[in-house]
Amino acid sequence: MAPASETEVDVGEGGSEKALSQADCICPVCLEIFVEPVTLPCAHTFCKPCFLETVDKANLCCPLCRRRVSTWARLHGRKKTLVNMELWSRLQEAFPTQCQRRISGQDAGELATVASTPRVSPPGEVRREYEDQISKLAEEKRALEDAERRASEEYIQRLLAEEEERRAEERRRLEETQLEEDERLARLLSQELVRHVLQTATPLPTRSPC
Repeated sequence: MAPASETEVDVGEGGSEKALSQADCICPVCLEIFVEPVTLPCAHTFCKPCFLETVDKANLCCPLCRRRVSTWARLHGRKKTLVNMELWSRLQEAFPTQCQRRISGQDAGELATVASTPRVSPPGEVRREYEDQISKLAEEKRALEDAERRASEEYIQRLLAEEEERRAEERRRLEETQLEEDERLARLLSQELVRHVLQTATPLPTRSPC
């Protein structure tokens, strides 16, 4: 049986784990083999030095998808569990020479050179992911603005309805007051008219006896 090559190595027992390929081992920031890989909650992985530098500059967001990882980073930073130890162990077993060169500060050599070729496309991928994220944020913003506008319109309509109801009630009170006043004046006029008639009535002449 031929020995496994360093470009694709299965490190699981009985082939149960996925074989590491060159594409699995290259940091999208420095385009070198991972050293102390950090895997974020969004599943993007970076070298620990690249993570510490890039994520800090990106305000604790993933440099690729812009997902916020501040809480996760603080928690694992305090617990000193940022490094994906399982992946790091597999990398050191699959690519011991390149890992050692990275640890010692040297270029990883052949692996980085060979693996960097298919990594020419990530800028476009990053741009697509960025545009997708911007589009998603724009949709969320539009949805929020629509909800706020509907709530504002409903509030205005409710205020207008309450104002109209208040005015209608005020008109009813005024009409009732005016009606009562009209009835009172009508009674006064009627009484005055009767009194005037009684005062001005001419008494009938009395007939003398024959």
